[in-house]
Amino acid sequence: AMAEPVPPRMDIAPRDAPARRSGGIVSSLRRWNPTKTPKTTVTLALYLFGLFVAFVARPPVTITDQMQTRYFEMMDAADAVDAAPRAEAERLLADASMARHRAETWGWRFNSERKAKVYELRSLEKERFKQAEVYRKRRDAMVKEAKGELGLWSQLGIDEAKALFRRAYERGKLFATRSSYYDTFWLIVAGRSDDSMVELLVRWGLTVLSNFTVGMFSAVINFAFALPSMIATFASTGWASALAFFLVAVVAASSVAASLLLLLFGTAGGAVYGAVAAGPYLARLEAGSRERERIRMIA
Repeated sequence: AMAEPVPPRMDIAPRDAPARRSGGIVSSLRRWNPTKTPKTTVTLALYLFGLFVAFVARPPVTITDQMQTRYFEMMDAADAVDAAPRAEAERLLADASMARHRAETWGWRFNSERKAKVYELRSLEKERFKQAEVYRKRRDAMVKEAKGELGLWSQLGIDEAKALFRRAYERGKLFATRSSYYDTFWLIVAGRSDDSMVELLVRWGLTVLSNFTVGMFSAVINFAFALPSMIATFASTGWASALAFFLVAVVAASSVAASLLLLLFGTAGGAVYGAVAAGPYLARLEAGSRERERIRMIA
């Protein structure tokens, strides 16, 4: 018998399959098109610019020897003006404040004699404050002229802005730390007995993250509100220069606060991942402990 002819094999070329996209930050950056995500691009650019200003950039105004000499001469003159009467006015104000503070003991509002004494000391304190304020304003005006000799964009202005943000940051960190202590206490006291160790750690971590987020946000807001007063202490500063300094300083402060939060969130994410990975082992340990406690109570 003749063999049946074998039909010719028709190989169909497969369609070009799309290349598998590898994950990761590097590949995401390669595929990123800044023009398609303008908001993300602007945010990232401002963030990097703020870090550059905070840690790398040098002051645009260079302080020369003549400027520095003139500054110190003007500061010495400001310290010397009305030195003796200014010191005496400050001493009298401090004495009046201390006397008023000592008179405001518990229940002074309900005693007519003590109440009248407190009001008398308050009036004396206000009067002495006005006297001291006259000397303060005179000296502050001379200090303003001396600082204007160097300029807002000099190392002096930048150092004062950094010190101002450092104080705001410390207040925000203190708020976050205290709130975390209180929340941890109530988390332990009000926690359910059937909560696992992993659930307790996750809830505690989220509480700490939320407190530090509020603390850093409040630090930037406080810094932004206090910055105009610092800028006003520099003479010969135009409104355009002052506005530019304000915006650059706020962006730099926001970048630093965001970096601290990113570091904190990254550390917390790693800790939560480790806690979840160790969850089964911790659950077995906790179940075994409860079983031994139940057997002990039955026995």
